[in-house]
Amino acid sequence: MKKLLLTAAVVTATAMSLSAQETVKTLYEGEAKDVTWENTLTIPADQFAEGVKVGDYISIALENATDVLEIKANGTWLPGSKLTNIKDATEYKAYITDAMLAMLKEYGLEICGASFTVTGVSVKNDGFNMPEGAIWGGYFWVENWNTLELFKTAFDNYTNQRYLDINMEAGYDTYILNVMTKFDDDSARWSKSDNTTKTGTTATIDLKGINVKEALSNVNALLIQLNPEGGNPFNVTSIVLRNAPGVNTAVSEIATETSNVPVAVYNLQGVKVRDLLPSEVNSSNLPAGIYIVNGKKIAVR
Repeated sequence: MKKLLLTAAVVTATAMSLSAQETVKTLYEGEAKDVTWENTLTIPADQFAEGVKVGDYISIALENATDVLEIKANGTWLPGSKLTNIKDATEYKAYITDAMLAMLKEYGLEICGASFTVTGVSVKNDGFNMPEGAIWGGYFWVENWNTLELFKTAFDNYTNQRYLDINMEAGYDTYILNVMTKFDDDSARWSKSDNTTKTGTTATIDLKGINVKEALSNVNALLIQLNPEGGNPFNVTSIVLRNAPGVNTAVSEIATETSNVPVAVYNLQGVKVRDLLPSEVNSSNLPAGIYIVNGKKIAVR
């Protein structure tokens, strides 16, 4: 298994409609800001309160870019962001997921890295459609052995979804895919022959039997490595967590674990909203939303 250098932030835009690109909001302009790990640039949370939506992207205009750039909130990597080498790049892009937007609205944006100059920060839109359940979205170019290193904060709100979909523009199924938490360690691989299905534009990993939170506990990122294997280069466009249609894994597990013992249901503010039998949790007894049951987040739709 090979570890390759990170792909630069300048993305080959085979699928992007640049003519549709628009600036949604300007977050920072004026005097250029030299950024290092110790000298960061912060955009306050109120800048994201209105007018910014899922599928927009954060655009950071750069000069003198070297090494890596990271975007954070509340001292940790923003969910939906990836490790990115910006050497010689003039722009950094990060497409906004649901989880990322929630963090931006609560904590704002912190831009940090080894050494570069920021000349502007804005939110833009180029028509990208972020799929439901996406924990990452955008354009990651694959032309040889390329590895998307998705920071593990993308899984902070993981609620035992059964499947991980990796969507791409390939159009053929000869590509090589390795999903893992460590290189050169078969026990750290999530994508194996008996749990991975490949089609022309989607690779699906069955997460049954994988303890996702535990597997990520001692690493920084999930490693998604691809190679066209003789086919044309392509973009990975999204990574999605989902259940089979109509199935809520977290609710099913709660029902199995607790039988007919009533469980307390809390909202995300920690307020108890109901006592219900497990089988009632995902029914009309609760309005659509996110709840905490037995210490797990569940989604009622």
